[in-house]
Amino acid sequence: MQKRVLDATLKCIGERGYHGVSLQDIADEAGVSRGAITHHYISKMELVSSAISHFVQWRYVKLQEAFEGRAGLSLQERLDVLWDEFQKIFPIAFELIVALRSDKDLLALYKRQSKGGVDDITLGYDGFFPELVNAGIPRVVISVMMAFYRGAYLESVARDPAYVAEMKRTFDDMLMSYMQVHRKAA
Repeated sequence: MQKRVLDATLKCIGERGYHGVSLQDIADEAGVSRGAITHHYISKMELVSSAISHFVQWRYVKLQEAFEGRAGLSLQERLDVLWDEFQKIFPIAFELIVALRSDKDLLALYKRQSKGGVDDITLGYDGFFPELVNAGIPRVVISVMMAFYRGAYLESVARDPAYVAEMKRTFDDMLMSYMQVHRKAA
């Protein structure tokens, strides 16, 4: 039941934002009573802090499922899979980051409860791109890639989908060129 409540919390926050969701909204989404939630979490803040920790693992599972059975994909194909999944996952990550930024008490509670801190929300993609790590390419390239995806997602809110697709193609081409130059230099 707790996993169902945590999953419902993530879904509700992703759809409505931290401040726009209530414990009753989460209970309705999870198919449980509000009392069942408050039995385990004395406040919305405690529930959301636990949901943020749950999000880190949930995100890995979603990405692993997306890549399952696709071991032979090229880097370009994996970038496309990641972008597709990122568009589903990032709205939740974005809302969690905004919640942590806007509610200092939530941030303090999460930092006390979390081992890795806020960085856990945005890091951890290098396992899906071993050639970037194993080729001696600086790990910061993966961070740049994720920063681009975050920005492209935000652009997609106001821009035409064709424009965002062109942005992604341009970025992918730049990444591939960087890798070729880096491999030749190594």
